[in-house]
Amino acid sequence: MSNLAPNKVLIRVAATDDFFNLERDSRGRNRGPNQQLLDRLDPDGIHVISMQMIHNDREWRCLWLCKISDDREPVRVTMDNGMEALDKYTVLTEVSDKNAKV
Repeated sequence: MSNLAPNKVLIRVAATDDFFNLERDSRGRNRGPNQQLLDRLDPDGIHVISMQMIHNDREWRCLWLCKISDDREPVRVTMDNGMEALDKYTVLTEVSDKNAKV
């Protein structure tokens, strides 16, 4: 049984400073953002994981929706991170979803 309130879903997010920490963790792994994207991140942005899956039995591969400065449309980026880093630099937050099933 879920502890979520009715019509709520959990999402995992990171502020820009924490996204930069995750980028450093992704170095040497298969996927990560390029410098051009990092230079365009909104310093006050919140970046959302839209998909998360286990990769290589030891790390997470995530598809991120990243907030870009002066742009309404997010940019998608795939990034691989260690499990501890993802837990350390992201938070789970509860948001409303009118289509959520409970």
